[in-house]
Amino acid sequence: MESLSTLIGKRAIGVVGIGKWGRHLVHTLQSHTSHPILQSDHLRAATEPEFPHISLSELTEHSDILFLSAPLTAIREILEHIRTQLREGQTIIDIASSKRSFMDVLSKLDREGGPLIGSIHPMSEAPPRIPSLRGQNGIVCEGSERSREAEAIGEALFQDQQMIVHRIRLEDHDRMMDQIQGNPHFLLAGSCAAMSGNLGGVPIGALERIGSPNFQLFLTALGRGAILDPSLQADLITSMAASPDGVLALEQTIAKLQKILRLARKDVSRPPSERELPAFIAQARNTLDPTGHWREHMREQTNAIIVRLANIRAKSMHLTAREDRIGLLKQICEILERHGIDLNAIDSLPSKKFPQGMEFELGRKDKASLDIPQLMQDLSTIDVLLAEAETQQ
Repeated sequence: MESLSTLIGKRAIGVVGIGKWGRHLVHTLQSHTSHPILQSDHLRAATEPEFPHISLSELTEHSDILFLSAPLTAIREILEHIRTQLREGQTIIDIASSKRSFMDVLSKLDREGGPLIGSIHPMSEAPPRIPSLRGQNGIVCEGSERSREAEAIGEALFQDQQMIVHRIRLEDHDRMMDQIQGNPHFLLAGSCAAMSGNLGGVPIGALERIGSPNFQLFLTALGRGAILDPSLQADLITSMAASPDGVLALEQTIAKLQKILRLARKDVSRPPSERELPAFIAQARNTLDPTGHWREHMREQTNAIIVRLANIRAKSMHLTAREDRIGLLKQICEILERHGIDLNAIDSLPSKKFPQGMEFELGRKDKASLDIPQLMQDLSTIDVLLAEAETQQ
């Protein structure tokens, strides 16, 4: 697999749409080329006088590789606007979460033999909303034989971010995303709306603090959905509703929920041996996972998440290393050992404050008092900062 720098070479790069992902693309791609990354975003240009905006037509003229990271609803219009400017050998790569609204334009451009068409989908929010893309999924959509070079650039981009690359055919993308994104966000939006109307004035944070592990897992998914841009979540649901198959899937989801309610209402007056809802739930689980292997995998995975969430709640110290390096954690543990600190949890994430740094959340098993000034001084010798946090009860 060729590197991103090799694949880009000396070609000029333009990015259309400089939102969260557009910013990350500019930052990432700039380190692989000597040319300044060309940027086009008329909305940012209207509010940010210093933003280095050039017109869409000018960017198309001067770019050899175009990345489209504009809002999903704008991509078709962008393609239609620049299609007469596109030239043979030019490369266009979109990063949209749904391809349904403009896939016919991509296919026509490919058949006409002009630009090389690529379509990828990073299955994650862009940094800095998450500290790192390492281990996140990236989808490369496979098109025609002419698409291979563009696909290689997309794959190299993901690998440069240490993402896990998956390949699926372009025509299969949205059908799969209906189940990976559309239906889940439909349920998340519905759950958020339902809970917002049923809390009775109790803050959601209060429920989280006293909730069971199952409730915490549920709130983790609900909360992740609740911090997304509402327009993005609406676009994902709307894209699914734009196709007959998507509408059918959503209607089936509603029908299943209605059946659960009907069975639950009937079971209220039935003895336990005659209740129908448990059998319905069991049958649905067995249809979803006939062998039970996935459920065992999820038992392990969700247990790990539950432990991680508990560690976050009960953390007693937070360390920040200005720069990560081999042997850093060993050095930290040696200092903590000298201070008599008995750890039972260590979690690490890339630092938001220091580009090359790491954050460590530590759980203490001991309750011994600490000489905090001396501990801070000892950690400073290895360029690590200590911020003691109150243990959350």
